[in-house]
Amino acid sequence: MRVAEAVGRALVAAGVGQVFGVVGSGNFHVTNAMVAAGARFVAARHEGGAATMADAYARTSGVPTVLSLHQGPGLTNALTGITEAAKSRTPLLVLAAEATAPHSNFRVGQTELARAVGAVAARVTSADAAVGQALAALGRAVAERRTVLLNLPLAVQEEQAPGGVPADIATPRGPAPVEPDPGRAGELADLLDAAGRPVFVAGRGARTPGARDALLELADRHGALLATSAVARGLFRGSAWSLDVSGGFASPLAADLITGADLVVGWGCSLTGWTTRHGALIGPGARVAQVDDDPTAFGRHRPVDLAVTGDVERTARRAGRAPAATAGGR
Repeated sequence: MRVAEAVGRALVAAGVGQVFGVVGSGNFHVTNAMVAAGARFVAARHEGGAATMADAYARTSGVPTVLSLHQGPGLTNALTGITEAAKSRTPLLVLAAEATAPHSNFRVGQTELARAVGAVAARVTSADAAVGQALAALGRAVAERRTVLLNLPLAVQEEQAPGGVPADIATPRGPAPVEPDPGRAGELADLLDAAGRPVFVAGRGARTPGARDALLELADRHGALLATSAVARGLFRGSAWSLDVSGGFASPLAADLITGADLVVGWGCSLTGWTTRHGALIGPGARVAQVDDDPTAFGRHRPVDLAVTGDVERTARRAGRAPAATAGGR
């Protein structure tokens, strides 16, 4: 079994069920191997479209997803979509054939390109290590919520994989939910009790099972209005208190109501300049709290009054256990 086939079959055995891409000579065999092993392949007319589809599918499905590309121009054509995925911390594995012959017209600095846009770069270095390196790249993409480029050198792809595909491949798991500190969750509950016009702004981190229901319950408890960042748009669809999206795409009414809040809570939301209209949607005197399972996210785009490290659902449920004051105005 050639390395290309072994890598493709191993990735499907590890849970990859969906592949997007454009097939060329360099990624033909690995893509066919994934399809033969049971994965569904969606062919795009252009690599940029394939990258965007893979990004969107990985974000919304929560399952291991692959983008398969030809060497050189196949990767550069997809770079804008890969950049968006990397900046958004989408767990995505990009399989790109790699030309290593010194004078090949298809040879580009693929590792350097990946790192330049914030993706993780990895490479299959030998036939012996190929399957393990591919599974490690997939595992890192899922466990660290990163976009990982796995370069597949053409010469190595053609070699025989001595061990074939192991029979006991495990599906990688994402990071375990972070339990919030009870004291910090209590401080958040106090802020909500004291607020008269709270607004919740949910982001990518709130698109997890159970988070929507937990936020709706907490919002009802405290009379909070509900908004989202652009990437989480639609999360609160159906709620009478949904303002839809916050930021540059917000409706005039939503913008007025968000600006009038005396407490803004970002749930798995970075509160970037796009989401807050460069701070204009945070009213004078409004307090700002931020909930995120990544401690490096706090204050990255604007100062916050309270930072709570924790999973969105778990933090919302813990904050809701404290006795609630009379709900705000809505």
